[in-house]
Amino acid sequence: MHNNNHENRITIVLADDHTIVRQGIRRLLEDKQEFEVTGEAADGEEALKLLAELHPDVLVTDIRMPKKDGIEVVREAKECCPKTKVIVLSMYGSEAYVYSALRAGASGYVLKIRGVQDLDIAIQEVMRGKRFLSEPITEETVEAYRVRTKKPPLT
Repeated sequence: MHNNNHENRITIVLADDHTIVRQGIRRLLEDKQEFEVTGEAADGEEALKLLAELHPDVLVTDIRMPKKDGIEVVREAKECCPKTKVIVLSMYGSEAYVYSALRAGASGYVLKIRGVQDLDIAIQEVMRGKRFLSEPITEETVEAYRVRTKKPPLT
């Protein structure tokens, strides 16, 4: 029997320099019928190459990666593939990182410590055109940081 729900799956490219992290995330995401991981990258350059090739719905990227860091990947991803939503998945939750990621064009910022549950929700939210931030990060804490450091507003 032909399975037709393949085409309405959300396609995802994962970029993280730790293979075990990528494999774990992939397995957890693909446990859900609605997600399909179409590519994996171990560095920023590879991530951008896959993006241009595969045009996924969502790119999930770490911040600290070889060759190109996550912020640069977010910025270039928004230029090359504006339809792809970008979610940063990081261990680091400082307002400076979050602000930089959002300013570069990320739609979501998920802390690794929050687990795949937050990532799942984040993917659903950004696909609806919303922004997602893992607790304890909030729009307010990022805005307070922005004002305090006199940085330009987020779009």
